[in-house]
This record gives sequence, structure tokens and C-alpha cells, in this order.
Amino acid sequence: MRQSFCLWLLGILIVAGASSALAQDEKVFSGPQVGEKLTPFKVIGVFDADAGKELDFVSQAAGKPVLLIFVHQVTRPAAALTRALTAYAQTRTKDGLHPAVVWLSADRTQAEQFLKRARASLGLKVPVGISPDGAEGPGAYGLNRKVTLTILVAKDNKVTANFALVQPSVTDAPRIAAEVVKLIGGPAPTLKELEALAFPGRSEEPQRRK
Repeated sequence: MRQSFCLWLLGILIVAGASSALAQDEKVFSGPQVGEKLTPFKVIGVFDADAGKELDFVSQAAGKPVLLIFVHQVTRPAAALTRALTAYAQTRTKDGLHPAVVWLSADRTQAEQFLKRARASLGLKVPVGISPDGAEGPGAYGLNRKVTLTILVAKDNKVTANFALVQPSVTDAPRIAAEVVKLIGGPAPTLKELEALAFPGRSEEPQRRK
């Protein structure tokens, strides 16, 4: 009797473990997928000459390569990854890249105040706009509020790469940058180079004493 119970319990644990593994492997979706159309949408500019203006990053790109970073939640890892990607993207605008950050928030005024207050620490090097559609973002995009960042790479108004990141990290930057490089050419940046962009104030590791 005891042996039968142990075998039954073991079977339950195996099934539960398999279900857990499947749940962990389940892909998270957010935004238009590869091959789908990148449709125009409106945002409200935040900084400098764009402040308060209605912008359309997709239409401005006119089919040229774009890198769109949708910020669903502000965390330190998300900010570091966004800082690295935007700093790199700024250096590639001369090659035709159109990068932009789209901020998603239920309270537009609060988001604008935060962005202006945290501008220096965020270190965003590309145009930034707040979605007037709230935390859901553009309705046609099907963004997932459970992720932290949704990052789209596109050309000719079609998505070529989609990254839905629940727990973003600077270590994600090389594979995202590599998708950008596929569209605009040039050498892909290394993790070390992108880390330097993510943490520009970080001092070099002290040299070891001889």
C-alpha cells in the first residue's frame, strides 16, 4: 500500500514538473511579429524641439530601418538596456537608422514629469514620445502589458525582429543590435562595447598591482 502511494506521488510530481517546464518555455508575445506590417501611430514628444508636439515615428522613417523601444515598465535593467541600444543607435543614424523610444503610461502628465526629471540618468540619445493611448499603447500593435520592454526592428514598414522582454538585461543588447546591423550593415557591437554605453559613468576596473 505504501509503495503504491509513493509511486502515485512520484507520478504527480513528474507531471507537475513537466507542466512547470512547459510554462517556463512558453514564448511571450508582444507587438507585431516578424513579417507583419508596422503601422503609423501617434506619440507626444517630450524633449527639446519635440516637446508637446504630435509625432509619428513610423511615418517619419518613410520605410527606412527603424528601432522602436516600447517601455512598459521602468526598472534599472530595462533602463540600462534602453540606454545602451539608444546610444548605439544614435551612432548609426547617419547610416539611415531611425531609432525612437515610446513611453507607455496610464498617466501621461506623470510620465512626462518623470522623463524630464530623470532625463540625465536615463541618458536616452534618440527621440522620445509618450503614447496618448495609455499603458496599452497603440491599439493596432497588440502590446503585452506583462512584459517590461517590447523592441521592434523593421524596414520597409515590416517587422524584421521582435523582442518581448519580461526581464531585460544588457546581455540582450548584442542580439538586438545584430538585427539592426542586418539592415544597415557594419560590424555588430560587442557586449563590452554595449556595456560601456549602458554604464558610461562606470570607472574602469583598477589595474592589478604587480
